[in-house]
Amino acid sequence: MKLLANVARAPHRAGFLSGAVVLCAGLLWWAAELLLRERGMSLLSSTPPALHGQVMLTGFFPLFMLGFIFTAGPKWLGVAPPSTVRWGMAIGLYALGSASLLAAMLWPVFWWVGSTAQWLGWGMACLIWLGRVRASPAPDRLHAGLILAAFVLGEVALTAYLLSGSTTLSGWRYAAQQGMLWGMLLPVYLVVCHRMVPFFTANVVMGYRPWRPDWLVASWVAGSWLHGALAMAWLPTWPVDAVLALLLGWTVYRWQFWKTLRVRLLAMQHLAFVWAGIGMVLLVLEGGMARTGYPVSGLASLHALALGFMASMLLAFVTRVSLGHSGRALVAGRIAWCGFWGLQLVTVSRVLAEFLPLWRVPLLLVAIGCAVLVFGVWAWRYVPMYWQPRPDGREG
Repeated sequence: MKLLANVARAPHRAGFLSGAVVLCAGLLWWAAELLLRERGMSLLSSTPPALHGQVMLTGFFPLFMLGFIFTAGPKWLGVAPPSTVRWGMAIGLYALGSASLLAAMLWPVFWWVGSTAQWLGWGMACLIWLGRVRASPAPDRLHAGLILAAFVLGEVALTAYLLSGSTTLSGWRYAAQQGMLWGMLLPVYLVVCHRMVPFFTANVVMGYRPWRPDWLVASWVAGSWLHGALAMAWLPTWPVDAVLALLLGWTVYRWQFWKTLRVRLLAMQHLAFVWAGIGMVLLVLEGGMARTGYPVSGLASLHALALGFMASMLLAFVTRVSLGHSGRALVAGRIAWCGFWGLQLVTVSRVLAEFLPLWRVPLLLVAIGCAVLVFGVWAWRYVPMYWQPRPDGREG
């Protein structure tokens, strides 16, 4: 009971703990699946199609988001945090859904349980965040409003996942995937980066002038949503991707990442952000290759964004929040720093696997093996912080 009481002290404890468990379990599951496929077997023969994509998009990223937003968001807005009961129900229900999706690989009926629980939990989270935004007296609610809109699109995507299980039409699942990535996950990441990365940097780097105009984040989010809409309509997305690549590349330059390389926590954030632009460039290249008749899966750009940008930024942000909110020094230790570079190896291996077909299987195995090692060791070091009391005796 004492451990549960400690977890319930702050939203980030429950969100990060459940997210880390689902992340590590999901990686172990996928590693087992890839190894079995090498022997002509599979764990997925009787489960809904594309379960891997659903778990990796909806399983753990939203849990980490809820832990962060319910902890930091009320401070942005100048309002009281939501009650423990309310955020606990939202995070707990969503975590139950994610765990059920993992169970669905053995018992397909759990797919319905998981998808429904995620839909209900995320709907509760949307209502909680709407209440915080509406109650805020803050004059600047741009970031909070954009996150709210993205959360609502995430609920729409989860609805599409549910519909995909009740019809033989594969279009619902495709729409759900596009909506989850381009409607919610990527926009929320970009909004949080726009608000927090320059802020963190200015607090550490002497003479640093944060650059984060409102038009920039609005352009990022609008571009993400437009890409998703075009993709779902089966229309070319490369013009939007090219503009986003230019905007993100220009931001990398304006944020002056080279000034942060001696501060590991900051360097991890800035270097992870570089992958957002690389992912967009790969999208444009894949579009050009497809128009020439070259077979392109689209998975290189997807994993550049999901692994290189989102997973790397997750490692950087969650490490920082875990240290700061547990009363520890904001210094990335050897495990976090080495884990970050291990994750870069994972990303490069997974991207190259799409362009080197003869080496695809070895590269995939290197990627999943390193991913299991990176997040397993990271979890061993940081997850206990979520059920332990703060060393300084303070709340949170």
